[in-house]
Amino acid sequence: MSVLTAFIFAVSIYLVGCVNYDQKTTLKEDGSGSMKIHYWSSMKNFSMGTTLGKFEFDEAKAKDKYKSSNTDVTSIKVEEKLDDSTKHVNIDLTFKDINKLSDAKGFESAKVTWKEHKDGMELKYILLQDTSAAKQMSASDYKVTYEFTMPSEIVSTNGTKDGQTVKYSYTLADLGKDIEMTTVVKKAGGKLCGLIGMVMGTMLIGFAYYSQRKKK
Repeated sequence: MSVLTAFIFAVSIYLVGCVNYDQKTTLKEDGSGSMKIHYWSSMKNFSMGTTLGKFEFDEAKAKDKYKSSNTDVTSIKVEEKLDDSTKHVNIDLTFKDINKLSDAKGFESAKVTWKEHKDGMELKYILLQDTSAAKQMSASDYKVTYEFTMPSEIVSTNGTKDGQTVKYSYTLADLGKDIEMTTVVKKAGGKLCGLIGMVMGTMLIGFAYYSQRKKK
C-alpha cells in the first residue's frame, strides 16, 4: 500500500506541469472587466480523475474554482477533441475589481494591482513561482500565455504591444521564479480633458478675434 501511495503521489506531482494555459483579459478604467480562460491537456493524463494539479477539468469544479464575490462565471464548457486527443476547458467570466482577482481560488497564484501611476494608470500582474511545475522534464513544452486589452493608450509595457493590447508568452519552465507583467496606460479621462481644453482654447481665441474686429 505504501508503494502504491508513493506511486500515486509521484504521478500527481508529474501531472502538475501537463497543462497549457491561455488567459485573455479586457480591462476597464475603473478596474472591472471580463476574461476568457482556456486550458487544455492530453487525454492520456486523465487516467486518475479530472484534476491535474491546480486545474479542474470537471465543469462544476472548474466553475467553483473561478467564482467569488468579485467574479462571476458567465459561461463554462468542457470538451474533448478526438483529432488530437486533448481535453479543453473554456471559461468566460466578469470581475468587479481586478485588484481582488485572487479572491477566487483559480487566481491564487497571481498577485494583481491596478493603481495610479505618474504617467496614468498601472497594471501589474505577477505570476507567483511554481517550482513543482517548472522542474518537470517536459515543462518547456507547455505554453502559458496572457493577453491584456487596456482601457486607453499604452504608455509603457514589458510585453509585446499591439494597439491597446499587450501579449505575453511563457512556458512552464519559466515559472521557476515570479513573472511580472507590467503595463502603464494614459488615464482614459485625460484625452477627453485635453480635447475639451483645446476646444475651449479655440473658442476663446475665436471670441477675442471677433471682439477685436468688432471694435475696429
